[in-house]
Amino acid sequence: MATNRRGTRRTGALTRASVRRGSGARPPRPEEEAEGATGRLRFVQSPTTWLLGILLAVVTVTFQDVLNASVKTILPLDRVPDRLSPQNAIDVVEVKDVKDIGYYVVREEEGAGSAADRKILEEISSGGPWREGRKAVDAGNAEWMITVQGRAAQQVRITDIVPVLEGGRCAKPLGGSLAHFPSQGVMDVIPLELEVDAPRPRLKISGKDAKDAKPFFTGPEAKHITLNQNETEAFIVQATASTGYCRWRYRVHYEVGGSTAEMTISGPGGEPFELTARLTDASGYRRVYFPSFDCRSSGPPPPRRWYEQTGAEYARDRRSGKVPPCPES
Repeated sequence: MATNRRGTRRTGALTRASVRRGSGARPPRPEEEAEGATGRLRFVQSPTTWLLGILLAVVTVTFQDVLNASVKTILPLDRVPDRLSPQNAIDVVEVKDVKDIGYYVVREEEGAGSAADRKILEEISSGGPWREGRKAVDAGNAEWMITVQGRAAQQVRITDIVPVLEGGRCAKPLGGSLAHFPSQGVMDVIPLELEVDAPRPRLKISGKDAKDAKPFFTGPEAKHITLNQNETEAFIVQATASTGYCRWRYRVHYEVGGSTAEMTISGPGGEPFELTARLTDASGYRRVYFPSFDCRSSGPPPPRRWYEQTGAEYARDRRSGKVPPCPES
């Protein structure tokens, strides 16, 4: 005989038992948490862990050094990026007048005369800072020694130095008084030449026997100047002027760390360099001053003796092209 049983109804609802016996992660007991923390601390304090950390640091530093050395070997020094700004890669250490002998023009100024001229001559002869007042200008030729220093960690390559004329051109030669006298000595440096009043002035270097001057930075035999960090290089620019009075600065083009940049070199005090051609007729000068070796003395030449003539007298005595007798006192 069949037995009628009530059918069991199934639902998706969670029972209390299923919640209690659910598959979720059981929260750790306090004693287990303590054991985990102690294990991590024991791992950090392990000598093996410290040794591995030290070895990893050494390997990292060594790899960086090898990588840097490899890059510098593959790339030229002037192509490696540098942290220093390219605009600050060169320092101008010194700009010095090293003209050893020659002519100068004492500017014409209000109240100028023999007394003022002699004062300038005394300052020049004593080696004092006579150029600070800029009362005298090189005439015919000038010699300036320029010393530069590399500041960048990488090599700096100077590719060109270009004279830039104030106002774009030279003016007519200066008048005033003409003085002929010696100055300072010269060091063994790179000698460069510059005809500053030429149509397109460029720095040149002489060949053998001071002949056949050729462009230094341009042309088929172009050269450059390199500067390593803290390395200095000096060069003398022997400038000449035959037609005008010129004022100029130098624009320096260079490369460092794969970048190109420019800088400007000025004369002492940040002023332009300046040079005037000598007048073709010396009678155009107010007065002319010259030392005893610039004339023929009848007896032993007196030491440090200066002679004075008017421009017309000086031109007359030298018209023949020979060294004239010294003027009578």
